[in-house]
Amino acid sequence: MAVLSAEWASTLVELPTLTFHHALLPLSIFSALHGIRVSMAYRQAIEAAAAQSLKDGSSPPKPTRVPWGQALLSVLAMSLGGGFSASILLGMPPSWLGSNVVVPTYALSFFLIQYTFVYDLIVQTIPPAVLDPLLIVADGSLRALTITKLGVDGSRMRFAADAGKGGMVQSEPWFAMLLLGMIAGSGGGMWADVLKLKSHQWTLSATPGWAKEATWDMKAALISAFFYAASTSPQFYGLMNRDTAGAALTSTGGLLETQDAKAMTMLLLCSLLLGKQADQSSGVFTGLVKSFTSKAEALSSASLKKSKKSRQEDEDESVELNKIDKEDDDSYSSLRQRRRKEDDDLVVEDDEEEEVKKGGRGRKKSVASKKKKEPSPSPVPSTSTPTRSTRLRRAPRQEL
Repeated sequence: MAVLSAEWASTLVELPTLTFHHALLPLSIFSALHGIRVSMAYRQAIEAAAAQSLKDGSSPPKPTRVPWGQALLSVLAMSLGGGFSASILLGMPPSWLGSNVVVPTYALSFFLIQYTFVYDLIVQTIPPAVLDPLLIVADGSLRALTITKLGVDGSRMRFAADAGKGGMVQSEPWFAMLLLGMIAGSGGGMWADVLKLKSHQWTLSATPGWAKEATWDMKAALISAFFYAASTSPQFYGLMNRDTAGAALTSTGGLLETQDAKAMTMLLLCSLLLGKQADQSSGVFTGLVKSFTSKAEALSSASLKKSKKSRQEDEDESVELNKIDKEDDDSYSSLRQRRRKEDDDLVVEDDEEEEVKKGGRGRKKSVASKKKKEPSPSPVPSTSTPTRSTRLRRAPRQEL
């Protein structure tokens, strides 16, 4: 059953074989992009390890570069490790041994990224939103072709049994197809984890990470291998199409044509890898949003605490001012009472002075009448002099 047209399927399958120039530079464009991706990831891992050693204070600190031979072997193992492992398990020589351009293409990409300005130029000029999908599509396309041609079809060819009686399709090696398809699509990352290739010193890992939990590359490769094997398996097609008696129909083909199945597998694997990259990017964006939100919450809480503190200070200050005002009012009222008492005292003194004045005038009149009635030979000075209060009047109270 054809899903895509034969021309579209053939064009999509033959796309990874494009070269820069068939005569002057017969290097695969997709292989160069794949080598650039692996070399960039390796360089970033080595620089991160060196920065971590400097942060930890290890003596001497790890350098940002490793010997070129070690670095080149690490990049080649991660780039070609999947096909190499599947070929060894099938007892066949790796296909890149018979090619004159595969290893030189990856080596050239490695030297351009490690020892020239190409790495800085790529990082500074091409945004990650464009660079990452481009490299992932090239990587996924090459992996899909390795899974289909070597992992699944290679297992069928290697373990094919002789045709049985009646033209019935014999059992296919499903275990080999799925296992070798997964290894062909993710073997490079598995070797990098086993030998710790992304470090300054190669060491054999006691327990690889993929043994504890399968990586996303392994899962994507396994799903792609199952899709291609199921869509091109005559046995699976026979199980899906039974007659009324329940017997499997004889068939020499599968659900999809071979070219269609390869093209669909390429699209499937690229979609899975791009989905993982988008999930990681959204995780980074979510982390940035969470960090920004936490900082904003910290700032808002700090401002809230500051406003509460200032409000408390204002309340304390208002209490102090009210207290001072109350004290002032008390002192003012006591001062008023004192002034009122002083005024009352002044009024009493004035009354006493008036009485004293009146008494002195009465005495003077009685003495004068006595003098008229009884004249004396010599005037006797009066011993009672009018007394005047020598107490000074206070200044009039000023208004507070």
